[in-house]
Amino acid sequence: MAAEYKHILVGVDGSRQARRALDKAIAVAVRNQAELIIVTVMSGGDYVGLGSDTQVGFGYVDQRVMDESRQELEATVDKYRRRAQEAGVEQVVTAVFYGHAKVDLARTLPKEYQADLIMLGATGVNVVERMLMGSTASYVVANAICDVLIVRTDIHNQAQSLKKLID
Repeated sequence: MAAEYKHILVGVDGSRQARRALDKAIAVAVRNQAELIIVTVMSGGDYVGLGSDTQVGFGYVDQRVMDESRQELEATVDKYRRRAQEAGVEQVVTAVFYGHAKVDLARTLPKEYQADLIMLGATGVNVVERMLMGSTASYVVANAICDVLIVRTDIHNQAQSLKKLID
């Protein structure tokens, strides 16, 4: 008997790569009649410090900024939930967490949701951030407590063009 995945956790961050992972996770969930767990992890590093996507510079983070970002992320995962349900996924759970994306996606969340498969986009950060911090995907592959599938292609298994990877 072939292994079936019944609890699929997909990490999303709003990037094109994460949306591709979501599309494939939806397809796998439909095929396996599995629960789909759509999560995003807010990190203080997203709002303070290095990187082109930071909301504020070094120093104090206004709680209002964090609250607004959380609301935007909740709206995004809710949109993804509706998309999964429209595609035929019967059980969809969504959540926005505050924590450390690498550790939470590799260990904490799979354990909490009893995930048997984690699906992630190949990368959601730019080249400089990846060189300084390492990619979340690489960390999850090396440290996950269950199977991991890294998505590099679209729903039709077409590779992204180099230009789209850079954008």
